[in-house]
Amino acid sequence: MHRAPAFTAERLLDILRSFPAASTYVVGFSGGADSTALLHALSTVKNRLEIPVSAIHVNHGLHEHADLWQSQCETFCHQHKITLVCLQIRLENRSGKGLEAEARHLRYEAMSAELQPGASLLTAHHADDQAETLLLNLMRGSGVDGLSAMPESRPLGDGFLQRPLLGFQNNALKDYLHEHAIEWTEDPSNQHLNHDRNFVRHELIPILEQRWPEVSKRLLLTRKAMTDARHLLERLADTYLEQSLAHPFVLRLSSQLDGDPELFKLVIRRWMKQSGTSSIPAYRLESFHEQVRQADHDNKVTVCWDGWRLRLYKQKLWLHMDRTIPPCPLMTWPQGQNEIDLGDDAGHLVMQWEGEAENQLDGQSPVDGSPGILSVGSRINMTDTGIQQGEHHKSLKNLFQTADIPPWLRDCIPLCQLNGELVAMGDWYYNGQFASWMSDNNISLQWRPRNPLLQFILAQQHQ
Repeated sequence: MHRAPAFTAERLLDILRSFPAASTYVVGFSGGADSTALLHALSTVKNRLEIPVSAIHVNHGLHEHADLWQSQCETFCHQHKITLVCLQIRLENRSGKGLEAEARHLRYEAMSAELQPGASLLTAHHADDQAETLLLNLMRGSGVDGLSAMPESRPLGDGFLQRPLLGFQNNALKDYLHEHAIEWTEDPSNQHLNHDRNFVRHELIPILEQRWPEVSKRLLLTRKAMTDARHLLERLADTYLEQSLAHPFVLRLSSQLDGDPELFKLVIRRWMKQSGTSSIPAYRLESFHEQVRQADHDNKVTVCWDGWRLRLYKQKLWLHMDRTIPPCPLMTWPQGQNEIDLGDDAGHLVMQWEGEAENQLDGQSPVDGSPGILSVGSRINMTDTGIQQGEHHKSLKNLFQTADIPPWLRDCIPLCQLNGELVAMGDWYYNGQFASWMSDNNISLQWRPRNPLLQFILAQQHQ
């Protein structure tokens, strides 16, 4: 095994220069040994970075000395001329995943909210943390992603998270602190074995070390192999997504994807990661693929997890938040108004003059000249069930199917009535007489939805 590298400010500077450029560095500062070594080293080279350096401390309020630790962080930053922001969070374990997981989630949530565009949050995770993370993820049954442990960089809020110390062991950081006679805070909870990471650190790894010396370094070799494999699989998944994503939230299926469970799961996981959703639990993804494989255009095939839902309809997978999208409201189009607000999802419906139409300069709305009372609603509050086009009466059901609109989104599509007769679906299907009236008067009807899936449906109709 190679000798572990010593930690120095110069090596930190070289690492930061190899990372993507940042507009500012913000150090996640707990006052512990690791973050203290990082922040001290950064303070000695900050004049050579040419960008601002600051720190952020999160007070969880769990320990009786939490406020004292915050005060010590404030003193350290004052001595080294580092601006410090202190945040307080409350842990209530609402997620049911334990205080460890909730504390981590809320800590990153709070810090990410403080990041300006292009800012880098620097954390002091090191090589020993990597080895512990790999073992923890192995015990959780993680795949290649989890066994790749922590990446050096990833997006976070409006900026990104960077971990410049992953090449150094904890002992190297403490050697640096001893060399510069720097004190740090020891959190006694780091010794509590009821926390999984502490158990791995204080019990499991020492036992493994007795049999396999320098086990952390060996685990990092596995992590490197898993990272290489992950990058290769990501490129494979990205190639498929480039060919098959009809929209960031709509994926076209193929017989290749249907028939290959491993490829299906790989592509879906990669899609979820790119979409910013949490991962689908493995057992749910397995069951969902089996349902998709056996389905015949069945919109009832669906999977839910962590506030998200994935549905199948006509060989497309539709991703959206797991909430009911309200139907288009029923309302009469007021005289004198060019547009009406249909809500946060359905957006606006706009009727406007085109080109050099008469009355355009009169301050009138096109609605004022309509040959009757114009109203808008959804299919659930329409008595008329079709649109008359010449000699043909096309049913709403047929029009929805022709437009490839999934059943659970059909109530969101605005339908226009003139004197109680259905004359328009969205802004693409019109009653013949209504279309002639708009054409004769140089009037256009435009639907401007806000929901991404409704925007996709609209774009499909105008292709």
